[in-house]
Amino acid sequence: MFRVALFALSALLLAACSSGPVKRVFPPEARVQEIRLQGDRANVLLRVQSFSTVPSEVEAYALTLEFAGTTAARLEGETATTVLPQAAETLAIETTLDAASLERAKAALANGTALRYRLHGTITVEPNGRAYPIDYSSALSRAPGLDGVLR
Repeated sequence: MFRVALFALSALLLAACSSGPVKRVFPPEARVQEIRLQGDRANVLLRVQSFSTVPSEVEAYALTLEFAGTTAARLEGETATTVLPQAAETLAIETTLDAASLERAKAALANGTALRYRLHGTITVEPNGRAYPIDYSSALSRAPGLDGVLR
């Protein structure tokens, strides 16, 4: 009986000392969700995915967007966008594509072909203020019914 009482008391003390759920911060992932062409300008929707168990805040980004191995645009800026745990947020970035990249994007829209891209650089995220490396490749296709939009 004494052992059972001692065990129960020990378990209660251990439970009282716990600090709640484990807080883990993992590197984010970033990808292009959409490119909307408007003349020689492009509106890029950058999707930032958090795998952390705590909210994080995107402080800054310094990324290079490439089409077919050629730099299409530099995406740089500061923001204060909060990403909830294990969720995603989008950042709207207005940029200018270089002439060759703009023509590639327009050709993909006109021909209905995929536009392969690579996104690489860093994203700085709080709670630890680290600049995490990003390197992601994929393709965008014409969005049906939306003129000038690649998704």
